Order: sequence, then C-alpha cells, then structure tokens
Amino acid sequence: MENYEEIHLPWPGWKIGKYLGGGAYGKVYEIERNLSGIQEKAALKIVSRPKDESEIESYYDNGYDKASIEESYESEIRNYVQEYKVMKELQGQSNIVSCDDFTVVPHENGIGGDIFIRMELLTSLQQVLRERTLSEQEIIKLGKDISRALILCESKHIVHRDIKPVNIMVSQFGDYKLGDFGVSKIMDHTTFATAMGTPEYQAPEVV
Repeated sequence: MENYEEIHLPWPGWKIGKYLGGGAYGKVYEIERNLSGIQEKAALKIVSRPKDESEIESYYDNGYDKASIEESYESEIRNYVQEYKVMKELQGQSNIVSCDDFTVVPHENGIGGDIFIRMELLTSLQQVLRERTLSEQEIIKLGKDISRALILCESKHIVHRDIKPVNIMVSQFGDYKLGDFGVSKIMDHTTFATAMGTPEYQAPEVV
C-alpha cells in the first residue's frame, strides 16, 4: 500500500485521503482540508515526469545527453501547463471539470518535475457504468451536457481528442462534465493536430 505521508502537497492544509486511480503517467487522489471548521474535499492529479530513474537511463542508453533530456521533459511540462490554461479558460461552464490550482515542483536533479493539479471532486462515468446501467433520461442528459461542453470547446477552437467514459465525470447532482484536456489541441488555420488520444474515441477532425 502506498504511503501517502511521503507525498508532500504544495498547498498548506491539504492532505491525501485516498487513492482514486491512475494511468501510465499520473495518479489521482482524493484530498481534504479543514477550513474554519468546514471539511473540504477535492481531487488531485499528480504527474511525475520522468516517472522514475529507469526512464532517464533509457534516454542515456539511446545516446541522449543531459541537456537534450532536460529539454524533452521541459517540453512535456509545458504541455501540462497548457492543459491547465485550457481548463482555466473554460472554467465557469457547468459541463467542464473545474480546475482550481496548479503547481510544478522541479526535480532536484534538474530533469523534469512533479505536476500537481487540484480539481473538483467528481465520479468518472466509467465507474458509474461499472455499478449500474444509465436510464434513458440519464443518457439523454449525458448527450446534452457533453454537447454543451463541446460547443464551448469549439468556440475556443479546442479539439479535445479523447472523449471517453473515463474522461467524462458525474457530479453529485447528476450533471456530466468533460475533463482531462491533456491531449487537447488548439486549432487554427495553419496548425494541424497530431494524432493523439484513444484511437476508437479520436475526434473526426484528428482522424
């Protein structure tokens, strides 16, 4: 079992309550704090780039020097900063996951860092579907809510590129919200998107 006490959060007062899930690059936790007697909860996404020393060693084994490795991870971190920027621009729309804080803590060796993203605490649609089947009315609401999110994305020239159940969140009030803009692309008349995301869920504009 992971020792949460070894994870130092960059915001005072917050502590990790439990592990919620994760993938190849990052992990998501439920975090909490007591503010003037009020218990507050949120979701925390932590991405470590590189994720371990073996990842750096593989770069060296393939002939990269330290300067090029540092630049590679700096570029990755800039992409996460862009993700946060996109989510902040969309904040306030009820069908977009609210992103409340963001911090990058550089690694002591100068290569990469830990990215901390604090968001509203929600349940993924994937988890809901594992527990029960949506009613007809819920499916209609899901379609309407995510359509509103996509209309807003289009107005900002954003292509999400990875819309799937794990990236759709459900609030305690039954509202559906689009999250995880890590592979989103800002489109203009001179930029072509790189094919990223889950193949069976890729946006038509990307395919």
